[in-house]
Amino acid sequence: MVNIDSGKSIHTLAAIDTGADNCTFPSILSLNIGNQLNENGKSKNGTRGISGEEQDTYKHWVTIEVLDAIRTEVIRSLNVIANILKRNDIPPLLGTHMFLDKFHLSINYLEKEIELKW
Repeated sequence: MVNIDSGKSIHTLAAIDTGADNCTFPSILSLNIGNQLNENGKSKNGTRGISGEEQDTYKHWVTIEVLDAIRTEVIRSLNVIANILKRNDIPPLLGTHMFLDKFHLSINYLEKEIELKW
């Protein structure tokens, strides 16, 4: 996850969530790359997850860099408008809008492999 303005980045693993509309991250990751959670970025509508409870949500442009299998080389970069939740007890989620909709996703459960093609 990279701050588009400053280039400051943080490495993290994220879950692929085909049921999530947007890429969603806990605030600690966004704050670590220099994004502020202020009224300018606050969304009018909060994010609702499985619980249905609305969460305070902030919108920030970030770059998501997909790394190779050994996590040394960037193989794809995408700029996305990410949902940043004020809470920190959620995992980073890669959703459909502006991210998964750019890939062909294959899941091989038997081999425990996920393949992204573009």
